[in-house]
Amino acid sequence: MSIDRQGARDYLPIADYLAHRGRIVLLDRVLELSAERILCAVTLREDSPFCRAGRVPAYVGIEYMAQSVGALMGWHARNRGELPKIGFLTSVRKFSFAGEADGFSVGATLTVEAREVLRDDDSGLGVMACAIYQTGDVPIARAQLSAYMPKDLGAYSTTT
Repeated sequence: MSIDRQGARDYLPIADYLAHRGRIVLLDRVLELSAERILCAVTLREDSPFCRAGRVPAYVGIEYMAQSVGALMGWHARNRGELPKIGFLTSVRKFSFAGEADGFSVGATLTVEAREVLRDDDSGLGVMACAIYQTGDVPIARAQLSAYMPKDLGAYSTTT
């Protein structure tokens, strides 16, 4: 797989594809984007959320993957003339991490891929194959994420 790590082309800022705001937007930019696949990048800094003593734990990679999924779904929403919606991560399957034992190092630039396996717009369910690359074309982390994006979020946030 050939990955362009040089930077974004003519994509909107990553936050424009996400329902997240502020410091919880963990990704920096979109590198590549198509109807079934997205590549995003994040450069880890000392002030990155979840960074402690120059390291970001490996499990934070799951959130990087989830935000890549969200950005792809946000791109689809924008193409329909809608704003990005909140979605729920419903499962993480087969998470593997082959990087350094305690996570990612400050200074590393990670490329995060989310590739559509299944998407059902009627039900709001989707499954994505995700990977994180640091150098080369061999992923250091992989997982399959399932997500649910309800049509009416209000139905989940009201109280009786």
